[in-house]
Amino acid sequence: MFGKLTDVFQKMVINKSLVLGALTGTVGAFFDAVFEAKGFEKMHMYIAALLAIVVGLDYVVGVRVAKKNDTYKSSVGNDAVIRDGLIFAVVAMAWIFDQLLNTGAFVFAVLAFAFIYHNSQSFAANLYVLGWDKYFPMWLFKILKSEINAKIKKYSDRGEDK
Repeated sequence: MFGKLTDVFQKMVINKSLVLGALTGTVGAFFDAVFEAKGFEKMHMYIAALLAIVVGLDYVVGVRVAKKNDTYKSSVGNDAVIRDGLIFAVVAMAWIFDQLLNTGAFVFAVLAFAFIYHNSQSFAANLYVLGWDKYFPMWLFKILKSEINAKIKKYSDRGEDK
C-alpha cells in the first residue's frame, strides 16, 4: 500500500513536482509572514478543493483510459483509490504540522501544490492517450511528452499481462 505512495513521490522528484511545491509553499509562507495574512483557513480550503478536483479528474479519466485500452482491473482501480486516499492523508498531516509548528501554510502548500501539479500532469497525459488532445492546447502536451510516453508504456504493458 505504501509502495504506491512511494512510487508517486519518486515520480514527483523526477518530474519536479516537489520543486514546484517548494516554490509555491515558500511564496505562500513569505506572504503570510510579510502581510500577517489572516485568510489561511480559506486558502487551505481552496487548495484542498483544487487538489480534490484534480485528483478526481485524474482518477475518472485514468479509469476511462484503462477501460478503452481493455486493461482495467478492479484491483488496479482499488489501488488508485487507496493511493489517492493516502495523498489526502499526507496533505492533512502537513496541515497538522503547520498548526503544530506555527508555519502558516508552508508544509501544507508544498505538498498540496506538488500533488496538484503531479496529478495535473497525469490527467493531461491521460487526456492525450484517450485521443482528446484535439480539444486542448497542443503546447501543453509537448511539455508533458515524458508523462505521455510513460502512460502509453503503462497501458501497453498492462495489455500484455491480460
